[in-house]
Amino acid sequence: MSPTAAALDAGARVPVTRTTALQRAIRYEWRHLTALRSTWILLGAVAALSLLAGLTASIGLTPGAAPSTWSVVTAFQMDAISMQLPFSALLLLPLATGPVATEFSRGTARTTWLTLASRRTAFVAKLMVGGSLGALSALGGTALAALSASTALALSGKAQPAWAQTLPGVLGYTIFMTCWPVIAASVSALVRSRIAATLLLVLWPLLGERLAGILLRLVPGLDALAGWLPFAAGRAAMAASADTLPEADQALVEAFVGSNLSTGTGTAVFIGFTVVIAALGAWSYIKKDAR
Repeated sequence: MSPTAAALDAGARVPVTRTTALQRAIRYEWRHLTALRSTWILLGAVAALSLLAGLTASIGLTPGAAPSTWSVVTAFQMDAISMQLPFSALLLLPLATGPVATEFSRGTARTTWLTLASRRTAFVAKLMVGGSLGALSALGGTALAALSASTALALSGKAQPAWAQTLPGVLGYTIFMTCWPVIAASVSALVRSRIAATLLLVLWPLLGERLAGILLRLVPGLDALAGWLPFAAGRAAMAASADTLPEADQALVEAFVGSNLSTGTGTAVFIGFTVVIAALGAWSYIKKDAR
């Protein structure tokens, strides 16, 4: 055997550590995601809408006046409270469900498992890449909205808002958008269908939790549980700046949120829900064979 062949053979026997395997899996997922045209189209849509949302901050204000903290946070979050979900989350839903659901629908899951040598590593990489994409889209969109808002306010002779007071709302939004792709990928692993996962992730926050909340409030002793439903808790996490509103407006926001949990408690509940769904999704992805 030649020295080169011997070296290659020796190198082939070197075991790959879990850290190295995970790094390779993350690179694999990033390359796959960034190679898709739909990724850039959807991220471009989020960027364009963020710029537009920032430009609306100065509409209707008299010269010298500043927009309220709540109106700025609402622009950052793409109207998450009244829509029940951030519009950016709906835009990213195809990207969030795609990495898992597409593999099963197209029969490429086994190829991924052979390439990455571990189902567990493959799934963790998908969750990490999805969560990173959600966080980056939230932070990037917020930066663009803030830039366009500050520019529009300056050009129209209007005052700047209290930017520091918007940070809790930005944090809640970023946490929600980080968890969102993790939930979407995990639900896709559970139901093995992109359409079913999309319907669940749209209909449950918009309608399912409202109906569940109504039913819980009809049962004596269970009415308080309505505020602990996961997406209601997620909205409570994003409503951090609602305490800057007058009391009457705060009551209206709470009605839209569907929960009276504090920001910290809502954040903890939503993160806990994400962890549970991720664990169930991992079990399904690892234990069940691809069809």
